[in-house]
Amino acid sequence: MNLKVKKTNLILFTGFIWLWASFALLHRAYTWINLLTENQLIISIFIALALGLIKTYLIFHKLTVRNIQRISNFTEEHVSIFKFHVVKDQVLIVLMILFGSLLRNTPFIPKLYLMPVYIGIGLAMLYSSSLYFIFFIKIIYRLKKNRN
Repeated sequence: MNLKVKKTNLILFTGFIWLWASFALLHRAYTWINLLTENQLIISIFIALALGLIKTYLIFHKLTVRNIQRISNFTEEHVSIFKFHVVKDQVLIVLMILFGSLLRNTPFIPKLYLMPVYIGIGLAMLYSSSLYFIFFIKIIYRLKKNRN
């Protein structure tokens, strides 16, 4: 099966994938709030924000910009939805999901330590999804401007 969309819509599709993933991580972290004391929660949030900034700056921003550029450079107008990332990144995403699930379901790793990681990565992914949406909106704006 080869589902194809316009490359501009692939950017929008990818933004929604990242948005969904960020909400999934943030929701999971939210379900652990009641397991923490007030002080633990405050410390976890500060650690999460720091992790989110570091992940965004070192990994997610560059990855997202590179991916948007790669999709924009496709010569064909309609592209398979499975090209939202290169295969290497798709494999990495699957491994991250599996590793996250393993950590989440391991009883000897307290949620106190997982919560900041989930929030940090979730925030970095939320930022990345916004880059896809902003780029998509700019494309739509340019198309409308060129028609007038």
